[in-house]
Amino acid sequence: MASGQFFSQRFSYGLHALAYVATKPAGELTTLPELAEWLMTIWPNASDTYLSNVVQRLARGRLLRSHRGISGGYSLGRSAEKISVRDIVELLEGIETTHCGLSLDDECPVMGRCSIQRKMARLEEGFLQSLAELTIAELAKDIRLTLPRKKSSEETAQK
Repeated sequence: MASGQFFSQRFSYGLHALAYVATKPAGELTTLPELAEWLMTIWPNASDTYLSNVVQRLARGRLLRSHRGISGGYSLGRSAEKISVRDIVELLEGIETTHCGLSLDDECPVMGRCSIQRKMARLEEGFLQSLAELTIAELAKDIRLTLPRKKSSEETAQK
């Protein structure tokens, strides 16, 4: 298994989107086209449509705040120090530590009496706790904001 395969593409889009928005000074909004342009510097085949869907989920989950209008865009729903990676996982992946992966039914018939399930639940909770300790602020400080250079009007006129 390669690194990063515990999480979906949706999670990765969401994590990157939040970290990018967190790099902005307070009060400065991020537009979806700007976010998509930056994301394509990382993943050239990133989907604008998929990013839009993920950003909408983040806004509905209040990790992002949508600002409407001609100069609208997105800002963080709360400070970057208060958004953990676990918050993003819970919103975009869903977490159900009490569900038994072996049971085909909605509920496990031996829940609480299965030693394997108890041990796995402890491991999962430890993993989730480690995600809770990593914040968007910590991830954002390592981001390089290198958007493709836009051509000036003089360069465009010379062509």
